[in-house]
Amino acid sequence: MRFTTAEPNGPAVQIALTTGHTAIVLPLSDEPEGVELAPMFRKEAISRGCVPVGISTEEKPTEPSFDRKQVIKDAVQTMLEGDDANAFTADGKPDLRKLNALVGFSIERSERDAIWAEFEGNL
Repeated sequence: MRFTTAEPNGPAVQIALTTGHTAIVLPLSDEPEGVELAPMFRKEAISRGCVPVGISTEEKPTEPSFDRKQVIKDAVQTMLEGDDANAFTADGKPDLRKLNALVGFSIERSERDAIWAEFEGNL
């Protein structure tokens, strides 16, 4: 396995094991293909900040977490803006079956009622 320093233009990293074995890991600017390290050096190389060649050290952007409440609110808003006369029950609340179909998961009646109460407060 080939290793390089975490910083492409950073200083070389010297690894010395208690067995007397040594290795030097060079930055990509000095060794574009990385330095081949024997298995005995790999753990120490990683602990000193070296990375295997081909693995990005940049943090990957995190995906936004699923906001259940917001998805339901958006679906209710879609129902309000739609032209389906049967989208709401006789008491004026969003029809739970249609709301479930719109969001793609099951919503409890109490959850729908709490979100609908927020909508009524803002109307």
